[in-house]
Amino acid sequence: MGEVTMPRLSDTMSEGTVGRWLKKVGDQIAVGDIIAEIETDKATMELEAFEAGVLQQILIPEGQTVPIGQPIAIIGDSAAPVAAAPAPTPAPAAAPAPEPAAAPTPAPAPALVTTAAAPGGGDENGRIKASPVARRLAEELGIDLRQVVGTGPGGRIIKENVEEFAARRGTAAPAAAPAPAPAPAAVPAPAPAPAAASAPAPTPAPAPAPTRAPAPTPAPALAGAEPLSRMRKAIARAMTDSKPGVPHIYLTIEVDADALMALREQITAGGTRVSVNDLVVKAAAKALAKVPAVNVSFSQTADGQPGIVRHNQINIGVAVALDDGLVAPVVRDADKKSISVISAEIRDMALRAREGKIKQNELEGATFQVTNLGMFGIVEFGSIISVPQAASLAVGAVRKVPVVRDDQIVIGQVMNLTLSADHRVIDGAVGAQYLQELRKLLEAPMNIIV
Repeated sequence: MGEVTMPRLSDTMSEGTVGRWLKKVGDQIAVGDIIAEIETDKATMELEAFEAGVLQQILIPEGQTVPIGQPIAIIGDSAAPVAAAPAPTPAPAAAPAPEPAAAPTPAPAPALVTTAAAPGGGDENGRIKASPVARRLAEELGIDLRQVVGTGPGGRIIKENVEEFAARRGTAAPAAAPAPAPAPAAVPAPAPAPAAASAPAPTPAPAPAPTRAPAPTPAPALAGAEPLSRMRKAIARAMTDSKPGVPHIYLTIEVDADALMALREQITAGGTRVSVNDLVVKAAAKALAKVPAVNVSFSQTADGQPGIVRHNQINIGVAVALDDGLVAPVVRDADKKSISVISAEIRDMALRAREGKIKQNELEGATFQVTNLGMFGIVEFGSIISVPQAASLAVGAVRKVPVVRDDQIVIGQVMNLTLSADHRVIDGAVGAQYLQELRKLLEAPMNIIV
């Protein structure tokens, strides 16, 4: 008999969440079988079995977070499941979850989760293409994903599809049914009256007592707040560490994009699928090779003094939006790769990131980041630096505007680029040199592909 423990899937990981069990108790397991999906702070990873046998016991139910190294299942050599196997699953649902949740307003939510667990059929929906967020939401609302039409990449079901299906079906209505049960528990609302009674004790403050009565109003709003997902928590931590901790400096430059767009059309006509962003990523990497002072990180020396790390590799993180946040898959040695290779890598990693299949090491090791919101019509913005990187490039939309050429006003295509730099290690002049080099490459784009 062997224990399956919560694995360490990255250097920064300290805990993980069991997103979904792909095997059930009693199933025969072979070495290399995918038995579960584990959610880390950056991605959803597949958990492989390292020994063969029978899945005798599932110790941690779906949705529960545990520290690295804690046993989450048991694989044995007998088909007979361990007698204690069912115990852990009912325990959290029966006693701890409903009881405390019955008093506050959120009570219906736990109740709905437990009742929806059976019809949701996580194992039955294993082959349906759906994001982890959509799958969890469907389970909470008791929705069979086979009835939902997906509009994501390749027909994948995303969170919005489940919400629209729930709205059409009126899924929210059943939630009102359990409301009467908590209502009696909520009748203790007069409890604030005793609090008010204690307030009158100090005679000088009878007026404030009524004013404080409405104060509890925010409480229900807080109680009904949706908890952040693990990814959003990770993003919140990273942004909090970066923005107040890193002194950002922002530099914006306008690029004449006529030649760039013409080159893209020429490449696409030749049968190679290339986006503006692919060209910008390649140009950003080549510009870093020309101005290596931007390809650095703020760090500490061995004796704890402030220091600088000069990277000998140019690895570009490319921001990809997900249903519940964003990740930045890394194109390694981007300055040495062709446009077609960069384009293929970005598309492949973006697709797997949206499907929750990207590997943790594909999200680590970036020395610079490119974030493009041009497809949303955003003209200009400043991105937040992802520590330990020291710079990030924000790419705006390519747009047609009146421009002056040879003292004549004509219609041209322009694009705004904004560099966010860590002022502790990158000065404004260095950032400006980098943007100048980048603009040269983008305005004479044949230099990008040679």
